[in-house]
Amino acid sequence: MLGLGLELGLWLAIAAITLPRSSFAAEQPMPAYKLLTDKANTISTDDRETGWAYILSGAVTLTVSIPAYYLSTDLFARVIYTVGETLGVAAIGYGSYLVLIDNDYTRYKRIIDRVPNLTAPQKDNLARIFLDENAERARRVRRIRVITHSLTAALNFLSAATSSQSELRTSLYFIGGVNTLAALGFGLKKSEEEKLIDGIAPTASLALITAATDAGVATPALGLGLNFRF
Repeated sequence: MLGLGLELGLWLAIAAITLPRSSFAAEQPMPAYKLLTDKANTISTDDRETGWAYILSGAVTLTVSIPAYYLSTDLFARVIYTVGETLGVAAIGYGSYLVLIDNDYTRYKRIIDRVPNLTAPQKDNLARIFLDENAERARRVRRIRVITHSLTAALNFLSAATSSQSELRTSLYFIGGVNTLAALGFGLKKSEEEKLIDGIAPTASLALITAATDAGVATPALGLGLNFRF
């Protein structure tokens, strides 16, 4: 009985130690190449599903609009059916684009995979560079949006403050407030690309680094390069 109690206590202690470590490991950042692969697969799956939905809806719209256009004698109805035909063709074209044209993540991953003799650390470093570039571009776009909405809000507030019409002043204050909220939203919320780069794990890779000599001449040396994201 005592042996059974000790064994049960031992298993409970192992579980108490192991479970927190397992959950902690699940929250660890992923390598850049793994993150790039997961993102590419997710976007490709979403694009295919969305693309086929557009294609099917466009085909249904065309199937209904084309016969209805020729069977109808009313001018207004024919205009509506013509718009339906245009929207159907546009939906099929957009859906085909989503299905047939790969996203940037998938294309870059394919490029990495097609380069022969790349090691896992090299793939990881290339994926990190790509994700860094995407994050920096998204950050700049976000800053432009913040500046644009801020300037628009400032102009609307200035026009409202100098307007003599109460109704116009209220409308301008409202538009200025909306732009202020938009500027705050873009300024405080990171884009998906920026969030993605934050989930990359720091990696250590063996690489050629440049070491400065006493004479100030740069010579290549083999060293351990530690790459961290701050």
